[in-house]
Amino acid sequence: MIFIDTNIFLRYFEQKESSKCDRVEELFHTIISGEVTCFTNTMVISEIIWVLDKYYGWDRQEICDNVELILNTPNIKIKERSILHHAVSIYRQYGFDFTDSYNYSYIKANNSFEIYSYDKHFDKLSSLLGDIEKIAP
Repeated sequence: MIFIDTNIFLRYFEQKESSKCDRVEELFHTIISGEVTCFTNTMVISEIIWVLDKYYGWDRQEICDNVELILNTPNIKIKERSILHHAVSIYRQYGFDFTDSYNYSYIKANNSFEIYSYDKHFDKLSSLLGDIEKIAP
């Protein structure tokens, strides 16, 4: 199995360097067809979101659509796929930064309902969704 790094996905999304884009598109065709099985991780997804938002200035909905494309691509293995799906949903729907959305989703996936944090985002999540209590030490 072959690891896919952030820049491969970004080349595909941005379509800036045609020769690299063509090769990446060919790669994704071989992955989807099952000729190749790859894997990536949560850090890559997080970096993709950050780069598309901060560097390229993409709209949040467009970012989420493209990340969901990755998460739904057959033959790309991602260990925390369900957590990432939930995090993207929170990121899309409530406008929190992706890291807090991911942490919220991770907390829920691990059947926890409390967090130690001074981060105000969790106050908002808690008041909106009502299922995690923030405790400030």
